[in-house]
Amino acid sequence: MRSSIAHFATEIEERRPGMTRLLRIIEPNLTGNAGHYAELVRCLALGSEHRLDRVVALGGQGIEDVSLLTHPRIERRAVFGGPDGTGEYSVLGACARDPSTPCLVLTAKAMHALALERWSWGNRPLRHMSLLFHWRETGLLKRMALLAARCPRRDVRAIAPTRQTADFLRCRGWHDVVEVPYPVLGPSSLPASFPRPARLLVAGAARLNKGIALVADLAEGLARGGDAPPMLVQTTGKRGGRHGRQEADSLERLHRCKWSGLHLDPSAPNRSMYAARFEGALVLTPYDPQKFADNVSGIALDALLHAAPIVATAGTWQAELISRFDCGIIMRDWSSTSLMTAVDEALVRWTDISRAASVAAQQLAHEHDPRHLVDAVLDR
Repeated sequence: MRSSIAHFATEIEERRPGMTRLLRIIEPNLTGNAGHYAELVRCLALGSEHRLDRVVALGGQGIEDVSLLTHPRIERRAVFGGPDGTGEYSVLGACARDPSTPCLVLTAKAMHALALERWSWGNRPLRHMSLLFHWRETGLLKRMALLAARCPRRDVRAIAPTRQTADFLRCRGWHDVVEVPYPVLGPSSLPASFPRPARLLVAGAARLNKGIALVADLAEGLARGGDAPPMLVQTTGKRGGRHGRQEADSLERLHRCKWSGLHLDPSAPNRSMYAARFEGALVLTPYDPQKFADNVSGIALDALLHAAPIVATAGTWQAELISRFDCGIIMRDWSSTSLMTAVDEALVRWTDISRAASVAAQQLAHEHDPRHLVDAVLDR
């Protein structure tokens, strides 16, 4: 790992003026197709054709095999992998010392802001550095977030996908904060309308705070009787394929469930398979409202961009989308009873909510165009 970092830093020092303009993207968690890390890099690469020749994704071990990043405008480098995290700071420092090349930290935390404060000593310019904060940092990182307010005075740009996260950063003294909708690439054309839902879909990693226990309750209830389309549940683990004990309990219940309409898939599907699952689907996102009050749901966005209605818990970011477009059903609380009731209501209102999802798809494709984020990173 140290040799790859040394090579990367040397390459920066030796680069000559006039070389192809590029954007560096730092994401240590980018090691496979799972999650939305690879898809984020991909859509930024495709969305930057009007401004850049290529992007360089700096990720962890395994990034070379990520099929989502197979594109002539994307260069992949495995520069992270140490258990102590020292590699991340080394690469961040190397990028900070190269003001000629814009750099985006894809999943930023307060520790990145603090590290850049260190690199800014001596009035080193950092206008080329941007940090994408996906959510507000609270709890144990609250003190770090407060300390990080020193960094914005060195011109680092903070980018937030929601108004709540942007306000959170401004309230902590961050001067340069830009709100940009979470970047997503929609399909080239919307699928044909379905007279009835083809399936219930639970996409993405199976996590407790994303309602996997409620999904298990729903499956067990449907096994006892009820009229519902078949349900496809992706049971992929959290980062690195891991599950906690509580997720494991819920997954065991799903595997024991006798409902013939239940289908479990432990794999992370490739892009074409993933997109096909949304066609004609009612997408369930029964997320914990305390954990996802202002966290953008990539799954919900992907669903609506494919004109698939959603079910969401009241108080979550995606519930606001339902209120705005009437493109799904909002659960009144985070419970299996509310999930079952919402699914029943969605099946009754399918024609209306699927038509509304088609309208939402067109508007959201414009709002979440990745070019907006690319411009925010480059226009300094």
